[in-house]
Amino acid sequence: MDRGLHAPVVVATADGTQTLRIDEAPKALRAAQPVTRRLQKSVSRKAKGSANRRAAVRRLARHHEQVRARRHHFLHQVSNLLVKTHDRLVIEDLNITGMLANHHLAAAISDAAWGELARQITYKQAWRGGQVLTADRWFPSSKTCSACGEVKTMLTLADRVFTCECGHTIDRDLNAAVNLAAWGETHFSQVLDPEARGQVTNAHRPDGSGPRTRTGETSRDDVGTLTATAA
Repeated sequence: MDRGLHAPVVVATADGTQTLRIDEAPKALRAAQPVTRRLQKSVSRKAKGSANRRAAVRRLARHHEQVRARRHHFLHQVSNLLVKTHDRLVIEDLNITGMLANHHLAAAISDAAWGELARQITYKQAWRGGQVLTADRWFPSSKTCSACGEVKTMLTLADRVFTCECGHTIDRDLNAAVNLAAWGETHFSQVLDPEARGQVTNAHRPDGSGPRTRTGETSRDDVGTLTATAA
């Protein structure tokens, strides 16, 4: 599974078959910026320590919570879909903190919430007895040709199509997803459950919803079982 800004999620199998692609995300933070600025100005214009300032701060806090809720709603939809249809997922160990140093992309990266998506997938797969494998952050998933294995060191963020000297041309995000799936096949060929490579027919989790361990997590009942494809 490749996570990005142009396409939030692209999932593929090692043979190059794309199983899921999500091209649009709600961009909750960006969409809410006009209201955020207005409420922030309202706070700054109130006298410190006044009841009006406290009320303005509460309005701003509720607004931030609504933005967070919209973002998490989308992430829960995506993570539920992924764990229902895939018994094994391979993700990258992204250096998100380092990426945030790029001030041109920091806001978009924060809004994408890649770390939160990975967290949701991890605990939901654990409920179902699935696997989440993490590729090393130095693995060049985007720069490696999924056909011949050649690494294209000069690939830039502006290059949305990967073109190799071997003649292979593929969407950049799909190429990364295929490479991650192949990495999972190579490094984790032995799985605990011999049936885990096939279709999931039972969600290996206890009955009942149970307590939610963290704010923002869905219950076990929210994660069902559909036909699964290893990726």
